[in-house]
Amino acid sequence: MTRHSDPYAAAGPEADGRYLRVTLASGTTVRLECTVPLEGVLRLRLADRPGPRPDSPVLVDAPRRPARLRTTGQGVEITGPGVRAYWDRGVRQGFHFGSYHRFSEPEEAIGYFRSGYRPATRHHRTASWVETIHLNPGAAVYGGGESYQGIDLRGRRRSLRNKEENRAAGRDTAYLNVPLLWSDAGWGLFAHTGGPVDADLGATHSEAARIQIHGDDLDLFLISGDAPTILDRYLTLTGRPHPLPDWAFGVWMSRSSYFTAEEMVATVDELRAADCPVDVIHADEWLAGNVLEAAAWTYGPDRRRFPQDWARELARRGVRTSLWINPYVKRGTPLAGELTRRGYLVRDPDGAPAPTADNPDSLVVDFTHPEARAWWCERLAATLREEHNSAVLADFGEEIPDEAVFADGSRGGQRRNAYGLLYQNVVREAGLRARAGDFTAIARSGTAGSQRYPAHWAGDMPSSWSGLATTLRAVLSMALSGCSVVTHDAGGYYTPDSYARAAVVRRKMTPGEVPTDVEPELYARWAQWAAFSPIMRFHGMGRREPTAYPEPFRSAAVAACRLRRRLAPYIAACAARATVDGGLPLLRPMPLAFPGDRCARDAQLQYLLGPDVLVAPLLEPGGCRELYVPAGEWRQLLGDGVLTGPGWQEVRCAPEEFPGYARAGREIGL
Repeated sequence: MTRHSDPYAAAGPEADGRYLRVTLASGTTVRLECTVPLEGVLRLRLADRPGPRPDSPVLVDAPRRPARLRTTGQGVEITGPGVRAYWDRGVRQGFHFGSYHRFSEPEEAIGYFRSGYRPATRHHRTASWVETIHLNPGAAVYGGGESYQGIDLRGRRRSLRNKEENRAAGRDTAYLNVPLLWSDAGWGLFAHTGGPVDADLGATHSEAARIQIHGDDLDLFLISGDAPTILDRYLTLTGRPHPLPDWAFGVWMSRSSYFTAEEMVATVDELRAADCPVDVIHADEWLAGNVLEAAAWTYGPDRRRFPQDWARELARRGVRTSLWINPYVKRGTPLAGELTRRGYLVRDPDGAPAPTADNPDSLVVDFTHPEARAWWCERLAATLREEHNSAVLADFGEEIPDEAVFADGSRGGQRRNAYGLLYQNVVREAGLRARAGDFTAIARSGTAGSQRYPAHWAGDMPSSWSGLATTLRAVLSMALSGCSVVTHDAGGYYTPDSYARAAVVRRKMTPGEVPTDVEPELYARWAQWAAFSPIMRFHGMGRREPTAYPEPFRSAAVAACRLRRRLAPYIAACAARATVDGGLPLLRPMPLAFPGDRCARDAQLQYLLGPDVLVAPLLEPGGCRELYVPAGEWRQLLGDGVLTGPGWQEVRCAPEEFPGYARAGREIGL
């Protein structure tokens, strides 16, 4: 470790009990506590951090089992179950990290790490730690949470800082960032932080990754293993997904928005008349206020449009309801004034309520304040009881300003990414309180640990072919970061015209005025992909019901919904297995499903759904797709094609066909 620009420590390391003592170039000595919480995992934690550490919601299991430290002629050897690491003396000071069973000498290590420290200065407002990792030639790098640029991050820069997106496909910024980065070379690095992390993953130097962790604290987990092992160990540390009710894996119908309860009933009846199943229907605009104009949950339900017990008519049809919420209140309202007096809002350094970084009128509920948390939890639980809804879309939670001050003394920079995790935790508690667990929330923001609270969706992507491909990249990257149940807005969220018209339509909230806005072939292909996603959920600024689109795309989308009904038991069973130790995420990108298979690794835009369904979404007009077929025979589920692998093959799909295949000889319940 070092200060300023010198990347090397000035003095050799020393073993001091369970601590590693290192003298920095400035003359300052730091101590790192070395523990082995799990087999194959080495934890390095700054022992003498000034001031208290805020409570972290990220970790669920990290036993403090001391590592064994031994000073040698080369430096300090650190060992424990499944771990052998060395901090070298001399010019190449830093960590060689490997598996105890496989690696015995420093030069055989799977990862070479260097650490450095940059204090706060006039030019850099906050301190940061810098980790430099040698990248093996030909190795890929994954993780980071939601990446719209692709699953292999090698050669890229990532800013792991939660941000309300600008709704442009293919950019670096994202709603949900996870400070886990790992390589198929056999190493993983998980930074235990709720704040931003910047990563240069071979962009500046092709064989070096530079990970900058903002803040003056350091808590690292170095993880060894192949892809399934690294993710399994990471999930043991940060938590596995809680189970979802089986109905969550049915067909969710939504648009932004249905404006009355009667419109929702009429939509369900229209779909049923077309023999199109629907299990859940969602409303954004159920409040006495426009959620586009006031991005906050400030008001109660609009009883003119959603009268008391409005959801019972849908329940009689076997359809559950979902409602939009978020963790903000609007400045200048009576509720904002009351919460300010109680001290329930996040504050700025002067003690005034702190707005989100992107909206001066959105004030943030402080979930580190026990009474504020209890109030908000009961508010949501009461809503679930009164409105009889089974689900919520837990929107927003990204734009926490760096200078914000929380009730527990933590600052916005420490909570920027972790606020979404705090939010999702209280949403789950409200669901348990009101519905005994018969409840599902779909969230947008989050970080490490958020996978405990499924599900998450890939945000507001455009209704374009580029938007479809970008969304696929995002959900695959989320899965490689530990998120098991991921979903997306089938059909895309918006077109420029429908977004502009939405502001006009929502002033009156008149049923029947939302337009059909997606190019029909794109709509059908997105609907087909949704049928093979962990959760099938339509949503967008325009109409998203299959019955709104012309033939043959209408029938193709209806057939996809029917297939989803038949697939749902298989998907629910796979999701349940993901909740237990050793369970893989429900959505399995090819590097995770087939570790060590270089051909599969190159198939970056396809995946397995559970162990036995191969999915290669159609990403361009015309129905043509090249995909990698794993070994064995695979039978098409929307169509009658049969593929035999291993190898790359090109398929052509008519409008009613789709590249979704079941492994021959496996029971998936169809």
